[in-house]
Amino acid sequence: MRNLCFFLVISFNVSFCQTKLPVEDSVQNFLFSQSVKELPIIITTNGIFEFKSKWEYLPFPDNSFSKEISKIDELNHSNFFTIINSNKLYIVSNGAGPVFIYRNNTFERIDNSSPHKNQFGGARFIYNNKIHIYGGYGFWSFKSFITFFDENISQWDLLYNDSEYTPEGRWKPISNIVDDKLYVLGGRSSSAGSINQDQSFSDVFYFDFISKEFINLGNINPKINPKYTLFSLPKIDNNILIVNPAHITKIDFKNLTFTNYSKGKAFSVVDNKYPSFIDDKNLYYISELNGEKLLNSIDIAYIDNEFNSETLPLIISESKISIAQYLLFGVFIAFVFWVILKIFSFKDFIKGLILYDENSIYFNNDSISITSNEKLLISYLSEKPFITAPQVNRIISNQQFAKSHFTSLRNKLVGDLNEKLFILTNNEKCIIESKHPKDNRIKAYRADSSIIKKKTSFFNFLFKS
Repeated sequence: MRNLCFFLVISFNVSFCQTKLPVEDSVQNFLFSQSVKELPIIITTNGIFEFKSKWEYLPFPDNSFSKEISKIDELNHSNFFTIINSNKLYIVSNGAGPVFIYRNNTFERIDNSSPHKNQFGGARFIYNNKIHIYGGYGFWSFKSFITFFDENISQWDLLYNDSEYTPEGRWKPISNIVDDKLYVLGGRSSSAGSINQDQSFSDVFYFDFISKEFINLGNINPKINPKYTLFSLPKIDNNILIVNPAHITKIDFKNLTFTNYSKGKAFSVVDNKYPSFIDDKNLYYISELNGEKLLNSIDIAYIDNEFNSETLPLIISESKISIAQYLLFGVFIAFVFWVILKIFSFKDFIKGLILYDENSIYFNNDSISITSNEKLLISYLSEKPFITAPQVNRIISNQQFAKSHFTSLRNKLVGDLNEKLFILTNNEKCIIESKHPKDNRIKAYRADSSIIKKKTSFFNFLFKS
């Protein structure tokens, strides 16, 4: 067997080891795993390769495991996964079913179940010294429940819950156990009727094993780049690591944060068809270079210091709307509705009216300028049903003129204003000459005061009407 193990300090100052796998590059039927001593191992149907300073082969004493596994499926990561429980190494059928334990220098089957694969791609974890699986896919549906393997009866059993809220079923979620809680991030599923079109979830929640209920925490920060695979992710200090070609992401479910570590093309050759593992010092993963499978290890102690890092909240902060804000919003909507009604009322109010201000008179969408005396005259007629000739004379001037001269000036003032009103309204006689209703000797001028109004702004109309 050719070993290529060497140590060097790569450009980003991280201790790095790389060695060729002990199986031929064309061989796919093996499991890359970790021993109970946290050493990298390659499990085959005939024995185990264990890496210390070099690969060492530990053959099984007989072919019982090879015969038993061949009845179920090929030994690879699509069909089986490994998990350590109570310092014992297990091989479990992907999706639940057959369970093997490593003892007597071989793997022995300890279950009485069949490979039903009802939770294919579910989240695997250990709680209370039992193997558990959350979610997964099987029989054309995605699961939302948790099962566990009970070694007392050698069967898989359903973990019942008392939760009112149950997240949608999924497979390939990112998960971790922290303080009696199973935290779950995202995962994948597909909508009804879709074929081979997975869609990612964006939620984060946990299952509380004490209260037996699911608790929703919110939505994933879009700046995280989750990798959804069939494998359980490596853990360090209750955090999990996602090894991507571009960077490493550390997820801290307890504090609901994540940290991205990057340095050049540190992990550009990582092969995500295989799981990754961590011991107390190194991160192990498999890469493929020029068709050759290699075991890689990186000293994780240097990552915090030597890699560029960015820590961000795991969950998008969503502002909660208080009752007071709902009430204010309701008041605002009511106010807007009231203003809209007032706009229509204002349009109805000014429709057909002759309006005036200091400089002009208005009718519908037209206007014409007026003199100060014309403004005084129309202002008086907007408040009174008629104006007498002497009152018009006082508008014209405070001086004493001959009666004939006042008559001439008065006729011009009334005539000019009537002409302007005719231009706007097409009514030749908006102001009509008549007699005082109580004294026929006094000349008067009448107008319909109900249609003559001083121009007002919509704002004044809004709060005064």
